[in-house]
Amino acid sequence: MQKLSFEIDWVDADGINGPELSATWASLRIRAGGSTVTRVLDMDTRAQTVRDFVYVPLYPLAEWLATNWWFLTREFENPAKRANPDFHRRHALGASREGYAFPDLEIVSSGARTRLAWRSGPSPRTRIEFLDHGETWVDSAEFRESCAGLIDRVIRRLESFHVDETLLQEEWAAIQTADEDEAKFCETVAGLGWDPYAIDDDRRDRVLILAEKLGEVLAEAVPVLNTEGLNENWLSIRDAIAAARSNSLLLKRLRSFRDKIPQEAGTSGRDPWEEGYGLARRLRRNLDLDGKPLPTMDAIAEALGEVPESLDKVTRPVGFVNEVALIDGVVTRDGEGSPAFAFRRLGDDSRRFSFCRALAEVLTSPASDALLTRAQSERQQRNRAFAAEFLAPSSGLRNRVSGPMVDGDDIDELAAEFGVSSRVIEHQIPNHHIARVWRTASSGG
Repeated sequence: MQKLSFEIDWVDADGINGPELSATWASLRIRAGGSTVTRVLDMDTRAQTVRDFVYVPLYPLAEWLATNWWFLTREFENPAKRANPDFHRRHALGASREGYAFPDLEIVSSGARTRLAWRSGPSPRTRIEFLDHGETWVDSAEFRESCAGLIDRVIRRLESFHVDETLLQEEWAAIQTADEDEAKFCETVAGLGWDPYAIDDDRRDRVLILAEKLGEVLAEAVPVLNTEGLNENWLSIRDAIAAARSNSLLLKRLRSFRDKIPQEAGTSGRDPWEEGYGLARRLRRNLDLDGKPLPTMDAIAEALGEVPESLDKVTRPVGFVNEVALIDGVVTRDGEGSPAFAFRRLGDDSRRFSFCRALAEVLTSPASDALLTRAQSERQQRNRAFAAEFLAPSSGLRNRVSGPMVDGDDIDELAAEFGVSSRVIEHQIPNHHIARVWRTASSGG
């Protein structure tokens, strides 16, 4: 797993106003994995120097990390948040540069892993240009440790200059002294996109009720809930789970396979999508499918040893699921412990894909309720990767792609053969290094 590091050398500040800024002036080098995020072209010098550090006050960086701590560690991405400027402000250092040469670095957690993405380009109001762009995943615990180390160093530096009672020191003290219950509350609030330290009584009460009513599905529900209708959302989720319990399948072949595999989801140290791919491949081998397409619900039923009508029944839309825009389905158990399901209204391709996502949950979390959502949590990444590989196996695609490049027509033909959306094929082919995808202007590339 890659690591994030902040390398600091304090330097004297000349002509810098503000005690917290002048006290924390330093050279800063940020490394993410094998890359240097702070590699820059300094156009203030006649020679236009290239170097891998910047001169900045560290106070703004430490304050941004502290005031957004719960967002950076517990707010996951979803399609609606991706387009929200407030989400960008909470997760992108570039939105809070304050005129200093901080990199355009975005930080988004998905649980045990945190994604770091940085972009090249000029730093506004400076003569500094960041030269590199990249993306990597780091261990979330190590990310928190690295950031906490930076914040602690900045606070010690402030104290050595007798600078006290700053927002940074107040925020960090509140975070450090939070007990387990308060930390869980802050994580839930931040996951909804609210500031845990600026929440009114009405919102606090709604969060407490939400945690009580959703129980074990709270963590996966929070990233996709509509904060304007929290009560309606949790009621719809509870009703969908209740409705699903009368919508079960025996799935004997799947449960037999499950008993033979280690329950390692989230503990193997691998990326969640790699876990999903690997689990799908093992199931396909167990069912003797090789690279065979499963383009219809009848084909899936045959592979699983189920009656086609039974699969049609359990994948029919359940109205309660439609009430929460970013939830596609729920997985639970009936009174006898058999897997049970409820799905939103979807087209045929999406219905099969969601059902296969649900199969991943049956395999990896058979004793708990689960949600299928559009968030970028590790659980959702795992079940989406499983569904993609189960329905459109990389081995089957590799056998059908003969050249180094595929275009839109090729993708559409493969999607039709495997019974998935073109988007699934567009992801499977490059993700498994099968070929390059040619995107024309007309296809939105």
